[in-house]
Amino acid sequence: MSDPALADDVVEVAAHLDAIRRVLRTSIWAAARALPVPLTAPQLLALQVLVDELRAGGGGLSLSSLSERMGLAHSTVSGIVDRLERQGLLERRRRAEDRRFVSIELTAPVRAWLEHELPAARRGPLELALERAGSTERARIVEALAALRRLLEASADPPMR
Repeated sequence: MSDPALADDVVEVAAHLDAIRRVLRTSIWAAARALPVPLTAPQLLALQVLVDELRAGGGGLSLSSLSERMGLAHSTVSGIVDRLERQGLLERRRRAEDRRFVSIELTAPVRAWLEHELPAARRGPLELALERAGSTERARIVEALAALRRLLEASADPPMR
């Protein structure tokens, strides 16, 4: 990068985004810790990977796919899935069209929690912060974030959604 001012801006924007991500992640972790069953970081990661799959239009993942996406050994993820299944958070389902394939899926209560309570946990810190801002400052924040998103999506290959 030949422009030192641009390099400084990149570092500053990245630092701000990292800090924002940490604050939002903290609220999500707090919501997850409030569940009746405490979860470990690897268990939350497994659930997050399955949530991402669900949001992408998938239903579940094989143990091999889940292991790959988590970046953990098959045996480690198998133990994580066993514990989450005993806690009623995941279930293994055999596919009707191929009984050899076992899909690991979120249970209905977890899906309901993700649909109703997790979004509130994600929005909570943003709502509190934006309540403290005036309408002009909120508009500037929304406008700046929309511009950054547009620029990032325009430079992504392939385009992000």
